[in-house]
Amino acid sequence: MFRLLRYFSLVGLIVVLLAALALGALYRQVAMSELVAMGEENNAALAKAMANALGPRLDRYLDISRALPSDRLARHPGLPALHQAIVEHMRGVPVVKVKVYDSGGRTVYASEARQIGENKRGNAGFQAAAAGRTASELTHRDRFSAFEQEIEDRDVLATYIPLRDASSARVNAVFEIYADVTPFAKRIANVQRLVAVAVIMVLLLVYIALFAVVWRAERILQRQYAEREAAGIALAVARETLEQRVQDRTAALEASKAALEGEVEDRRLAEARASHLAHHDQLTGLPNRARFIERLQESIARAGRGGTSVAVLFLDIDRFKNINDSLGHATGDELLKIVGAICARDLRETDTVARLGGDEFILCLGEVASAEDAGAVARRLLADLARGFDVGGHRLHANASVGISLYPADGADAETLIRNADTAMYHAKDDGRGTFHFFRPQMTERVKRRLELELGLRHAVERGEFELHFQPVVQLATGRLLGAEALLRWRHPERGLVSPAEFIPVAEDIGIIVPLGQWVLREACKQAAQWTRLSGRAPFVAVNLSARQFHEGSLVNVVADALADAGLPADQLELEITESIVMQQTETSVRMLRELEQLGTKLAIDDFGTGYSSLGYLKRFPLSTIKIDRTFIRDVCRDTDDRAIVTAIMAMAQSLDLTVTAEGVERPEQAALLRELGCEQVQGYLYGKPVEAAEFVKLLQKPVLPTLTVVGGQAA
Repeated sequence: MFRLLRYFSLVGLIVVLLAALALGALYRQVAMSELVAMGEENNAALAKAMANALGPRLDRYLDISRALPSDRLARHPGLPALHQAIVEHMRGVPVVKVKVYDSGGRTVYASEARQIGENKRGNAGFQAAAAGRTASELTHRDRFSAFEQEIEDRDVLATYIPLRDASSARVNAVFEIYADVTPFAKRIANVQRLVAVAVIMVLLLVYIALFAVVWRAERILQRQYAEREAAGIALAVARETLEQRVQDRTAALEASKAALEGEVEDRRLAEARASHLAHHDQLTGLPNRARFIERLQESIARAGRGGTSVAVLFLDIDRFKNINDSLGHATGDELLKIVGAICARDLRETDTVARLGGDEFILCLGEVASAEDAGAVARRLLADLARGFDVGGHRLHANASVGISLYPADGADAETLIRNADTAMYHAKDDGRGTFHFFRPQMTERVKRRLELELGLRHAVERGEFELHFQPVVQLATGRLLGAEALLRWRHPERGLVSPAEFIPVAEDIGIIVPLGQWVLREACKQAAQWTRLSGRAPFVAVNLSARQFHEGSLVNVVADALADAGLPADQLELEITESIVMQQTETSVRMLRELEQLGTKLAIDDFGTGYSSLGYLKRFPLSTIKIDRTFIRDVCRDTDDRAIVTAIMAMAQSLDLTVTAEGVERPEQAALLRELGCEQVQGYLYGKPVEAAEFVKLLQKPVLPTLTVVGGQAA
C-alpha cells in the first residue's frame, strides 16, 4: 500500500526547508544588490568630491606620471603631497583604500605604496571604467591593508569610477575606491536569519494543518485497502489451487515428453557420433580412408558421366618421425592438425581431403581441367606448408612430398588411383623431398625396389651385412696421418656395396637410423682402440651423428658406454654433427654438447656453410673442429667466391681457436692453396679413399701419407 502520510511528512518538511532557504537567499541577494548600488553611489560621490578638491594638483600628477616608466612611479615627486591630501580628504569616511590608474591601466597612485606601478589593463572593473561606466565588486577579505592599519574579516566594496577630462569629456584616469561595508553586510545577514525563521514558522503552521488532513485521508485509504486485500487473498487462494493442479498435470506431461525426447536425442547423437567416428579422423576431424574412398568413387562417377578428370594427391610430411622423437607426440599431433587445416583450406565443394593415418594426407580434386591444375594445387600446398608454424614454442617447417595420379589416365577405380599416387609420392621423396611427382607406369618398379630395400635393411644388422670404411684425415703441413672418418657401408648379398645415399634416407624413414647409428659408434670405437694397440699411435676416429640420434635423450650414455666397452680414451673420438641438427633446439643442443664435452670427446661441425650458417652458435657451442664442405673445396682454385668463403671460414676459425678440416681435397693445387690459407687438416682422394679397417692399419704404419693421383674422382 502507498504510505501517503510517510511521503507527505518527508516531502513537506523538505519543501518547508527549501522554501525558507530560497526566500532567505532571495532576500540576501536583493539586499546585497541594494547595498552594492548604494555603496557604488557613495563611492562615486566621494571620488567626484576628491577629484574636485584635488583639482589641478591631480592633473599635474597625472601629466608627470605619463612620462615616467612603471618602475619609477613609486618615486613620483608629487606622491607624498598627493597621498597626504587624499588621506586628509578621506578622514572620517568608511574608505579603506584608494587607487588611481592612468588611461593605460597603470597604478599611478595607491594608498598601499607597494601596489604603485602595477598594470590593471586586463581587469574587468578597470575596463568598464575606461569605457565610461562605473563598476563595483563586493568581496570578503580575511586580511586587508587599509590606510593606516591592517584590518581583518571585512566585507569590502571596490568601485571603479571614470575620471573625465573637463574639456574633452574623455576618460583620462580611473579611481578605485574600497569602502568597508561590513556593518551593513552583518545587518543584512541578521535580517536574513529572521526572515528565514519567520517563513519556517508560517510554513510549519500550514504543514501541521495539512498533516492532519492527510492523516485522516490515510486512515480511510488503509481501511478500504484492507477490505480489498482480504477479497484479493480469497481469490488468489482459489486461483492458486486451480493453477497448482494444472501445473502438476502439465509437469507430468512435460516430464514424459522430455524423457522421450532425451531418449530420441541420445540415440540420434550416438548414431551421429558413431557415424562420424566411422568416417572421420579423431585427431584432425578430417574424413578417414573409408569416407575418402566413398567421395572419390562419387567424383569418379561424375567425371565418367561428364568426361572430365579427377586428381588424387597423396601427401606425406617429410621426416615427421624426427619431430615426434625429438619434440614429443603432443607437438607432432599439433603439427598434424595444422597440416590438415592447410590442406582443407580453399577446397571446392567437389573436393575432399582426408587423413589416412600417421603423417599421410590425401586429397581428391574433382573435375580438374588438366594435370597442370593438379600441379598448381600441389605447388601451393607445399609452399604453404614450408612457411613454418609456431607449435609448442618451436618454429617448425612441415616440408612434404606429394604424389599425383589422374583419372582416367592412371586408374579407373579409387584403390588404383590411391596406390599410384602413393607410388608417385615415394618417388618425390627419392628425388630430394619437398616436391611433387605425377605417376608414371615405370614408377612401380622403383617402388618394388624400395620395398625390397626396406625389407633388406631391417635384417642387415642381424645378418652382419654392414661394415665400416675409414677415410684418412691428414695433417696438411706434414702429411702425417691423424685419424679417420668412419663411413657406413652396406654389403648387400646380391647387389654388393649399396651407396649410403640410397639406404640412409630409407633407414631414417623406417625408423632404424638410431640403432644403426649406435652400431656404427660402437664399432668405430672398437676399431680405434684396436689401431692404438697394434700401431702404438693414438689416431682419432670421427663418427657422424644423425638428427634423430642426436636428439635421443640417451645419447650421452650411449657414447659413454661405447667408449667404456672399447677401452678407448674419449679424446680419440670425434663426433660430427651438422649445423641444422644443433639449430633445431638450441638450448637442448647446448646442454647436450656440453655433456659430451665433459666426457672428453671432441665435437665437430660437419659440412660447415651449407646449413644455417649462424656464426653465433660457434661461440655458444663447445666445438673443437669445423669441417669445410667439399662443395666449397671443389672449385676453390678457380672460383673467387669459393675462395673468399674458405678464406673467411679460416680466419673465423683461427680467431675462435678452432681446428679446420677441409673435405674433398682431390688435387695438389687445392692442397697447396689450403696450406697457404692456414688449413690444418684435410681429407679426400688426394690422400686416400675410404678403406676397410685392416687396410687402415697399414696406413698407420707409414710416417707420412703420399699424395695420390685422382682420375675421374677416384684415387689411382
